[in-house]
Amino acid sequence: VVDALAQVGARAALEWKLDGIRVQIHRNGNDIRVFTRTLDDISARVPELVEVTAALDVHDVVLDGEAIALDELGRPRPFQETAARTSSRLEVETLRGATPLTVFVFDVLQLDGEPALAKPAHERQRLLDAVVPPGLRVPRVITDDPADATAFFAEAIAHGHEGVVVKSLDAPYEAGRRGAGWVKVKPRHTL
Repeated sequence: VVDALAQVGARAALEWKLDGIRVQIHRNGNDIRVFTRTLDDISARVPELVEVTAALDVHDVVLDGEAIALDELGRPRPFQETAARTSSRLEVETLRGATPLTVFVFDVLQLDGEPALAKPAHERQRLLDAVVPPGLRVPRVITDDPADATAFFAEAIAHGHEGVVVKSLDAPYEAGRRGAGWVKVKPRHTL
């Protein structure tokens, strides 16, 4: 974590790294679509994500996030359960009852018709905070303190997640790339 902080800059955002399905949620009025990383429209398969988005006080938005199945204690269920839930087209309501999905949003790509992709991460976060309530945002901390960063990483692991993503506060959005603007940090186990 300390090395990642140094790599992206003295002060950075750390977010929990969730092992779910990456989703991009598009809303234009009452038209809400949920897409996977490969641009598959899974809106009909994930009604709870559509409902959560419909409840937001915003007319036009594109959000980037992660859909994940959690157990009754709020810990992640095995990735295969999330993947099976989002890929199945049959018995959606039955599957929703057995394996409900939670969405955690971590970025806003467009708001009210204005693209946000070129804006620095700290500005996109301000936009996100204005339209998405805290319970739907991925846990996040901004720090330049290695001890705080290490504690946040330990908290993510303690909650059963993969680790953290350390992000530059000044980086623009980069779709599908792992650039210098962010670094994944996970525990490394060796024999």
